Amino acid sequence: MQNLLEACAITKHFGATVALDAVDFSARAGEIHALLGQNGAGKTTLMNILAGHLRPDLGTVTLDGVAIKTASPQTALRAGIAAVHQSPMLFEHLSAVENLALGGFVRRGLALNEVAERAGAMARSLSFPVQLPPKNLTGLSLAQRMRLEILRALSFQPRVLMLDEPTGLLAPGELSGFLDLLRALRNRGCAVVFITHKLAEAMAVADRITMLRAGRVVDQTSPPQTTIEQLAALMLGNAVELARPKKSHRRGAEVLRLEGLSLEVDGVALVDEVSLRLHAGEILAIAGVDGNGQRELAEILACSRRPTSGQILLHGQPAGARAMGQIAVVPQNRDQEGLIPGMELWENLLLSPALRRQMQTAGVQRRSAAIALCSVLLKRFSIRARSPRQKAADLSGGHRQRLMIARALASRPAVLVAHDLTRGLDVSAAAEVSRIVREFADQGGAAIMISTDLDEVFGLGDRIAVISRGRLFEVPTANLTIERVGLLMAGVGQHR
Repeated sequence: MQNLLEACAITKHFGATVALDAVDFSARAGEIHALLGQNGAGKTTLMNILAGHLRPDLGTVTLDGVAIKTASPQTALRAGIAAVHQSPMLFEHLSAVENLALGGFVRRGLALNEVAERAGAMARSLSFPVQLPPKNLTGLSLAQRMRLEILRALSFQPRVLMLDEPTGLLAPGELSGFLDLLRALRNRGCAVVFITHKLAEAMAVADRITMLRAGRVVDQTSPPQTTIEQLAALMLGNAVELARPKKSHRRGAEVLRLEGLSLEVDGVALVDEVSLRLHAGEILAIAGVDGNGQRELAEILACSRRPTSGQILLHGQPAGARAMGQIAVVPQNRDQEGLIPGMELWENLLLSPALRRQMQTAGVQRRSAAIALCSVLLKRFSIRARSPRQKAADLSGGHRQRLMIARALASRPAVLVAHDLTRGLDVSAAAEVSRIVREFADQGGAAIMISTDLDEVFGLGDRIAVISRGRLFEVPTANLTIERVGLLMAGVGQHR
């Protein structure tokens, strides 16, 4: 089969860092090509070059055998190359239909209701459910935003569609439908480039697989020619088995208590009388389909939202604004809520009020101390960065995630709350981050892990609960099975 898109000897440097080193990559019409690799391997950099967001230092890109210059996203789209990035790139103040109108649905004189009709027809033809709220995007979950962006990309009728970690936000029940979407696009003749670190998904849907490691192609293979174990060895550079952290059986004093916590918006209970107790030394894992109140619960604990009713107790005392500094929250959306990409790494550390207080003397910020702390954290958390002076935007998605976790734990909190902790992390990074959280709990910390990933929930949680339609249900150990948790996530078998 002839290549539709071909990248030859693509090389890209960021200062002294070689992000891509003479990479060859191709995509064929009617094919799903999985691009695998650890965080920082160069996957997103390659996609950004093909999509026109970055210029390569060396190398060529051809489409149908003709050299093209993807000098901007617009020229790439005109050539037939569309990309959906790991963090949705939508305009928050516009409605869903207005965001779609910035895509390929619009013709001269086409009204917004006609854009909505065309978008709905395309979504239905692909069995791809997308919500189109009439106002701005406030309230849409990250998974819903990702679907919206995929639909906008498809509106350009691309010949090549590149998707960067598109399944990281999907609930377990949504995965099979999404993989069916990729197969439907392949059957329509589209070349689909599927960037993922989830090896089982690549094996289930890909026709070809390319593995990147440290900016180089280390293998090109296909599912019939390889195994998940072989892919893991290629990704990591060795065949070492990654052990899950051992769960704790020690439980200390109560640290956090939520009593009847509720949040109502426009008469709708987004968080509905949530009560829980959390003790030192334990990790409570909360499973849930995205959009069921977990984001709002995390925002209440981060003190960025005020609950309508209920109370939060820390060490038995009402948690005032200062006490809330003892709760460190790693938000789900790292690029909009967790970090400021245009700021340097050490400056992003100081977004934590607790760290700002640690780095002050007589009210004056000690910049040198913040830079020194950042250097220590870069090494401790294996964050691939040139220096603390590097911009956060230059880090890969996985290393941005590590930076947020490093910042949260450096503030020495009593409680760590993490939403989709390992989203976008490769297998080795996910194992390392899980180990760090387990170590935090073993040293007396208390943690709440909110996740759609049942592997993460069952791998880390000492106790497991489910959040559905804003209500929290703890699953007794006697009934603790993946099937039981999955039913509760779907709203089946819940009792108050």
